[in-house]
Amino acid sequence: MKETLLQLTVAIVLCGSGKTLAQTTPDYMSVEGSLQLSFSQRNWSEVLKISRLALNHNIDYLALRQRAGIASFERGRFKQSAEHLYAAQAFYPSDSTTLTYLYYSLLLGGQPAEAISQGYLFPDVVRRQLGIRYRQLLTSVSLETGIKTSSIPAEVGNAWFTTLGLGQRLNPAVQIYHSLTQLTQTYGNDLHLNQWQYQLRSDLLLDAGWLLSPSLTVFSVKGSGTTITDLRQKGTAFHLNLTRSGLGWKVSPLITYSRVTNSISTTESVGANPTGSGADKQWQLGFGGEYTLNRVRVSGSYEWQQQTGQTTGWHTIWNLNAFFTPSPRFSLRAGYGYYNTTNFLESNTGIFNNVPDPTFDKTTLQINVGASRWASLFLLSQYERKRSLILSQNYHYITFSGGLTLSF
Repeated sequence: MKETLLQLTVAIVLCGSGKTLAQTTPDYMSVEGSLQLSFSQRNWSEVLKISRLALNHNIDYLALRQRAGIASFERGRFKQSAEHLYAAQAFYPSDSTTLTYLYYSLLLGGQPAEAISQGYLFPDVVRRQLGIRYRQLLTSVSLETGIKTSSIPAEVGNAWFTTLGLGQRLNPAVQIYHSLTQLTQTYGNDLHLNQWQYQLRSDLLLDAGWLLSPSLTVFSVKGSGTTITDLRQKGTAFHLNLTRSGLGWKVSPLITYSRVTNSISTTESVGANPTGSGADKQWQLGFGGEYTLNRVRVSGSYEWQQQTGQTTGWHTIWNLNAFFTPSPRFSLRAGYGYYNTTNFLESNTGIFNNVPDPTFDKTTLQINVGASRWASLFLLSQYERKRSLILSQNYHYITFSGGLTLSF
């Protein structure tokens, strides 16, 4: 009741003056009254409008910055939110509301390592509320399952896959991520493929704004059928990138080394020998970046790829992704990746490939929905164009998958 009377009083005072706040020279009392009313009504756009007007007239204080930060957060503008909350933190470094929203602004704004590192320096009571511990055996669990439908299922069959991901924290500066993927598929008339892939990745926060991220991927493919009695592929890929970041931006050089061995046994003669084997090695060098503008975060990379022992020179690989976040509980990712390589190891973000056919490009759409503070759901669709060297024809995949991520 008291809050309602306060809002009514503020509204009468503001309207009774005959002028809006924007038409007068604002002072602390008029700004605070308008902010209280707009914030209580969850009118986030008005909160931000009043805050900008106040700051333009050198009116700056804790509650203004905190409300502007929360309003930006609720509208999915995480970079702007962090800017306001850093300013609020300067007024009162241990305010729990400011620190909580700052942590989630960094986390949802694409800077999880920075969020954890700064969160560990928060007061004990805030750290406990956020669930941040120095060392944590399990920080997240994710599960994804889906199907890749082929445009020529009689020759290149559909594929089913499942991925399990786990996150760990060794200390505030070292995060570890594991993922294990299993895929099954029929290729050709009767060749059954079974693939396993394991990836180990680490985020090492070297200093404020400096992140080193090495990763190792190991995979194995086994196939058997009537004509091809035994097909085996084994591969490893080591990837490294050093990221320099600030509020709303990132730049990073990229380097990847990959090696794949192939062996095949058939019931039909291959030259003078029914069994064939070989190994492919390749390097990828490039750079990546990310930039945030309001509710849109754009990231991409450009790489040069060369298979050792080949005289075809360097191939170019690039990808571009746009993340749109209208609110903290919903985001949309649209992406395009161009590969057009002669080797089935496509890129550091696309090494997972179920058949040894070159990929032209991939177009991706992903929806993320926050089910609760600890859980989020996602749905992904992807259109992938490929070229079969064995069949001498083009074909495509359409992938549909869904998943769940739990954060602890």
